[in-house]
Amino acid sequence: MVNNFDGSEWVDIADFLNNVAARARFRQQVELFLSTDRFRGLMVDFEAFPKAGQPGYVELLNELSSDLHARGMKLYVSVPAHNEEFDYPATAAPADGVVVMNYDEHYPGAASGPVASQDWFEKNLKFAVTVIPREKLICAIANYGYDWVLKPKKGKLPTNEKDHSVSVQEAWLAARDSDEDVTYDDEALNPHFSYLDEHSLRHDVWFLDAVTALNHMRAAQTLGIETFALWRLGGEDRSLWRVWDVPGDLGAAAKLRSVPPGQDVDMEGQGEILRIEDRPTPGTRDLTIDPATKLITDENFQSMPEPYRVGRYGYSPNKVALTFDDGPDPEWTPKILDVLKREQAPAAFFMIGLQADKFSGIVERAYREGHEIGNHTFTHPDISNVSPTYVKVELNLTERLFASRLGIRTVLFRPPYSIDEEPDTADQVRPLEITQDLGFTTVGDKVDPGDWHSNPHRSAEQIVADVLAHLPPCAANDPRCGNIILLHDGGGNRGETVRALPKLIDGLRAHGFSIVPVHELLGKTKADVMPPLPTALDRWGARLNWISFWLFDVAQTGIVLVFFLGDLLMTGRLVWIGTFAIYDRVREKILGKPAEVESYQPKVAVLIPAYNEEKVIERTVRAALDSHYPNLRVIVIDDGSRDRTLEVSRAAFRGEAADGRVLILTKPNAGKAAALNYGIEHIQDAELFVGIDADTIIASDAIARLVPHFVNPKVGAIAGNAKVGNRVNLWTRWQALEYITSQNFERRALDVLGAVSVVPGAIGAWRVSAVREAGGYQLDTVAEDADLTMALLRRGYRVEYEDMALAYTEAPTNASGLMRQRFRWSFGILQAVYKHSGVFARKGALGFVALPNIVIFQILLPLVSPLIDIMFAFGALWYFIQKHFHPDSTDPASFHKLVAFFFAFLVIDFLASALAFALERRRPNDKEDPWLLSHVWLQRFAYRQLFSIVLFKTLKRALEGRRFAWDKLERTAAVSYVPAQNRDQVNVP
Repeated sequence: MVNNFDGSEWVDIADFLNNVAARARFRQQVELFLSTDRFRGLMVDFEAFPKAGQPGYVELLNELSSDLHARGMKLYVSVPAHNEEFDYPATAAPADGVVVMNYDEHYPGAASGPVASQDWFEKNLKFAVTVIPREKLICAIANYGYDWVLKPKKGKLPTNEKDHSVSVQEAWLAARDSDEDVTYDDEALNPHFSYLDEHSLRHDVWFLDAVTALNHMRAAQTLGIETFALWRLGGEDRSLWRVWDVPGDLGAAAKLRSVPPGQDVDMEGQGEILRIEDRPTPGTRDLTIDPATKLITDENFQSMPEPYRVGRYGYSPNKVALTFDDGPDPEWTPKILDVLKREQAPAAFFMIGLQADKFSGIVERAYREGHEIGNHTFTHPDISNVSPTYVKVELNLTERLFASRLGIRTVLFRPPYSIDEEPDTADQVRPLEITQDLGFTTVGDKVDPGDWHSNPHRSAEQIVADVLAHLPPCAANDPRCGNIILLHDGGGNRGETVRALPKLIDGLRAHGFSIVPVHELLGKTKADVMPPLPTALDRWGARLNWISFWLFDVAQTGIVLVFFLGDLLMTGRLVWIGTFAIYDRVREKILGKPAEVESYQPKVAVLIPAYNEEKVIERTVRAALDSHYPNLRVIVIDDGSRDRTLEVSRAAFRGEAADGRVLILTKPNAGKAAALNYGIEHIQDAELFVGIDADTIIASDAIARLVPHFVNPKVGAIAGNAKVGNRVNLWTRWQALEYITSQNFERRALDVLGAVSVVPGAIGAWRVSAVREAGGYQLDTVAEDADLTMALLRRGYRVEYEDMALAYTEAPTNASGLMRQRFRWSFGILQAVYKHSGVFARKGALGFVALPNIVIFQILLPLVSPLIDIMFAFGALWYFIQKHFHPDSTDPASFHKLVAFFFAFLVIDFLASALAFALERRRPNDKEDPWLLSHVWLQRFAYRQLFSIVLFKTLKRALEGRRFAWDKLERTAAVSYVPAQNRDQVNVP
């Protein structure tokens, strides 16, 4: 809406209206303003301009109509009820709606009388329908009144006594306070009463309520008018809304008999300390209805509706109280306390619980030095915008904190943002109702020099001058005059407040004011506003609360430490593993003298333990037989399969078994380790054996690349490069990425030191003599490969990695299967680490390299990673909640630090993954899909969380001391096998 009212009177705009250039500028400004939000149109409310402005006014409306209609917007215009000089037809023509302001029959500055008498109202509408099309006519009805101060018979009116408008509730309160009855004028059908004020001046009050509104709407409907507008919203008789949509309903009048209280607040007394004296109660009235006209001809109140009545206390002509909000602050609060101590001035500190918990020593100092401690909520929310339950939590937390730190309960409370400290409406009082019911006394602050302003900052001199200008005796028109001074010791840079404080104290005392505690303004004692905990049970409860807050502090510190630890571990992994992995990738590996390496072709046995592998066993054995290495024999150990694994193997390799290239064994089911040991018993004179899982296809040159490493007699085992061969969905692609960026990356680094900690079951070569020396595969862990690898390292053997010895294994295709597999791996690794923990950081490559690597990067880092994600999510959510509830005081620094830590964690993680991916060797027919690396971000937030859950389950199972049984995964046979003569490499779908 746009109007020509400057806040006190209507401005003459005739010259503007008749100026083409001025109108053009105005239209541009309107267009710019309407484009800033989702506005649907414009309401023009130009009033009290002379007839000379009428032509320009009509031109402006036509121009606006053209502008707005071109943009799909509406134009509405308000017009006086009945003005013979006003061109109604010309005004209505360009408008979509015309609001007839059918009120102000009498108005301030003129004789008192009805605001809109019934006959006058109807007469205006009868005129309006002759000059305004009915489809555009909107009848505006009123719900407010005027209080006229009548001139005394002798003398003049005081200059501060003026006619003024009142809300309906204010009119009712004036009648109640003056003990006058509201009468319903028989002719005007408007409520009315008169009263004498405390200066013996007669007041005449006329107003309009829901009864007059119903009469007006019914009269309008008889003229074919169905659209109404209300002036003024917020000050109306609230029973009006029961009949607003159905004024013609026969039972509408009955709905007005019960009268809800208005939104206004009845403020009594002087001072800034507030107390709710009475709660809202509805009123009742009797109505008389004319059966012929259906108009209400009389109303009589049996009881007036009563709004909130709030008492104000603490006024004093010569005493003031200093109060400080938003602390304690580690920098500014001690400096303020120093000034107060030096000047021997008391103060009240309204502290935020979260800050008081962080800096409890400052809280204790303030209390010890005699100052009052007040509750300012725990996190500083706008309590008018949160639920009652949330308000109670905020106050109770802060109260419990003070009880645990100081042994007291504070009664004083100040709401953040000065919300509801001088409530004008019922909505603003309701939060105080909650705090009062909890036993708190609300302390306001009329004298606010704005030291909290940040742009621009107020200087110390401005702060002092502002305070001294608003002290008692208070001028009638000074709403900021009071006895309680608001300053701030937290929430920002308070250097100017500290500098202003001694000057302010001197200035107050020079003006004759005593600086007193708030309790003295209340007429109470310090013990009344800060009572000590009364019983031993309360004191014990406070001690328990102290522990709770201490744990809360520990948790907050823990969040920072977890982020720091996570970044440290990820950086360490990138630097430590990355450096060694790069070195391993670029160095030239010299396995021995060329002639010795070339002539070294010992007998090799390929052990393939199998349990219920009928779908995959044939292709696995076939791939091993297709190996380029000449001197090998394949041994299949059927571990008591319940399917046709044994039959399939014998049928498929009958010829190879006959010529000794394949040996097929069977035994009762006892687990993979026992099956491998059984196979070792039948190795005969083989110097080496290669272990292959029954679901794995090895490349034709894999064994030939593993064997040369054993030229070095110190080498006990070689880990091959296991890759995911069934990349059929996201789960398997993520596993393929993990094999590259995690397992192979670490093996590449550990290869430099000969300290690879796990030779995978999918493909790994072993020196038979070393394995027998270690006692073979042990049955006391479920990660037999890891256990045996550590046993060899413990005996001083080197365990290396050959990244060109490729094997393609079948990975779980869903989350359930993956979690079951990784649960076994994690539990087995943990068993092996515990089993060999005696050499941790004490002996050889196992103690100084392999075990620390597992503990740090395979246990500790996965445990920290999900906590970082969770803490970041909660930290971000907490910040935005705080930003929503108190946008001005929420410090973004901690959130920025949180984002920086988390971003650093993600970047380091990605760099490590990218490096691992870049280090993978590539063959012309076996290139990794570069798009696989793009899954790192999604993998980070979805896939890896599963591993953390698995790790937590593993630790839980270990702490419980429960054993773990092997869990068989269902095979899908999704890894492709192509005969050696038709391909150089294994195809990966």
